Amino acid sequence: MRIDEIDQEDADIDWFATDNNGHILHIASGGGILPESVAASEEELLELHQYFLTLPETGSGVTVAVEETADEGSYQGFARYARRGLFSFAKTRLHERADTQYYIVARPTQLLTVAELPTHIAELLGRTRLLGAVTEQVTLDSTTIL
Repeated sequence: MRIDEIDQEDADIDWFATDNNGHILHIASGGGILPESVAASEEELLELHQYFLTLPETGSGVTVAVEETADEGSYQGFARYARRGLFSFAKTRLHERADTQYYIVARPTQLLTVAELPTHIAELLGRTRLLGAVTEQVTLDSTTIL
């Protein structure tokens, strides 16, 4: 079932993408609009979410950006993805539909790539792609993710 725009705006939805080099991104929507490739199927999004959360941790995630007013504990979810090899991003302005800006919260010390995933998971993930490479980015614009 498709995730409608009202649900997208009301929720902080974890979604995933890959970049041109096969690296994997975790993005917390913060009430932003999802790319159509993500919004198209709630079931497929939940399948990816479950897969990444059940992966064993590969190393420590490095937290790289913490807002001064944020509770350090709130960033543990982002570090959890980084410990599984994913780059983890948060929305800059929460619940502002028009804002498409995200910032890096946690980087993996050991990278997971699409080539290491089961074929079915790699195919689902491959539907949502960042144009360019994620490794050096500290911010991203979700309009560059198709």
